[in-house]
Amino acid sequence: MSKKNASTKSGSEALANVALPALLTKEQVAEYFGVSPRTVESWRYTNTGPTPIKIGKHLRWTADSIRDYIAGQSVA
Repeated sequence: MSKKNASTKSGSEALANVALPALLTKEQVAEYFGVSPRTVESWRYTNTGPTPIKIGKHLRWTADSIRDYIAGQSVA
């Protein structure tokens, strides 16, 4: 693929190809999106942002939930 084709991809398409661990912590999600961990907590309480899963007493985010969230954020 040429550089020109790579640069014309939308942001969500480019992020969809980024390798992510199977499960991410709140801190990893925050780092990925460039926000604070407190913002990720706020997303949870307001039902915005990627949907976490609960493993025991711990919250984790799957790579698929991150990608699904990004895909749903496209602007028309």
